[in-house]
Amino acid sequence: MAQKIIVNNKRTRELLELTLPEFKEKFKAELKTALDNFEKQESRKNFLPPFIKPSNNFESDFYFNLRWNFNNLQNSNWYIERIL
Repeated sequence: MAQKIIVNNKRTRELLELTLPEFKEKFKAELKTALDNFEKQESRKNFLPPFIKPSNNFESDFYFNLRWNFNNLQNSNWYIERIL
């Protein structure tokens, strides 16, 4: 069974129920903004010199807590209400 994501629009109260691939396709720009902001935020936490820094997979960390990261790290009228 595919994971369902319920997305709500703050202004119009439009409600969408999407699978994860549909969500990624419809909100491509918002996801990119949120992921870029997440990467900047996480890389600021590491004060090691560049040659010692571990190579992090920020995308997998981002999707681990998708609801919070999407809702707080992008500026859009859409927000994830629930992930089923």
